[in-house]
Amino acid sequence: MPDWHGSLRQFASLGQKTPRLWTFEHYVGRRGLERLGKKKWRRAVFDVVKRLAAALEPAEVVLGGGNVKKLKVLPPGCREGDNADAFKGGFRLWQRARRSRPARRSRSARRRTR
Repeated sequence: MPDWHGSLRQFASLGQKTPRLWTFEHYVGRRGLERLGKKKWRRAVFDVVKRLAAALEPAEVVLGGGNVKKLKVLPPGCREGDNADAFKGGFRLWQRARRSRPARRSRSARRRTR
């Protein structure tokens, strides 16, 4: 199991490492498809999946959205899913991160230790 806090920090900075400070959505979303064309867009999808999978170390990646049908082959470790799967996975990710944090002490408990 990866360190979720470290992975989330890496994930947050990944979008800043792309040229012109574009987000991944600029590459793999509808605009990316229109701007790049199908062939380059497919390569961009594989690149983005590879980067995110390296940072987050998921068991599997679920690709959703209407454009996933335009991929001839899915990237390794991926499966086609629904956008609702993204919400479920996002909630699970944040719940795991929240559980792994040390419990915060209440204000009254902090005052007593001073």
